[in-house]
Amino acid sequence: MRDKHGNPVPLLKMIDIPPVWLAGTLVIQSLVTRALPIFGLPTGFSTLGWLSIVAGFVLILWSAVHFKRAQTPIHPRRRPTSLITSGPFAFSRNPIYLGMVLIALGFALRLGAFTPLFLVPAFMLVIQKRFVEGEEFHIAQALGAEWSAYTAKTRRWL
Repeated sequence: MRDKHGNPVPLLKMIDIPPVWLAGTLVIQSLVTRALPIFGLPTGFSTLGWLSIVAGFVLILWSAVHFKRAQTPIHPRRRPTSLITSGPFAFSRNPIYLGMVLIALGFALRLGAFTPLFLVPAFMLVIQKRFVEGEEFHIAQALGAEWSAYTAKTRRWL
């Protein structure tokens, strides 16, 4: 893969994308559960976990459809061409990341222990610092007043 100037992109930069961070979080949740299975959750939480995982994937797919319709890049490091404010973007500025959080939460619930739940807020913080804040800065530069009006009425997460 090459950047916009034709230079090769280092492997670590190519894999520094939110889905890889989500996958890493899920792996760490599994490892933590095996190492520190503190306080098992009641079995009903397993069903809640599945519902959260499905809701996360649905939210991501719904958001992706809106990216496609708006013909704007979905990749977090690409310059946006338009602002999406409909569908899931009407209630969250970051519904794809919110979907990933729901998947991490659901996976933690499916594991049946409290310990992996502590990684969900950590995942949110990493995503916010590593991707969301930079994306919002670049969107603000690209879309100006339109972005400001949107952020005044729509929250970052929920």
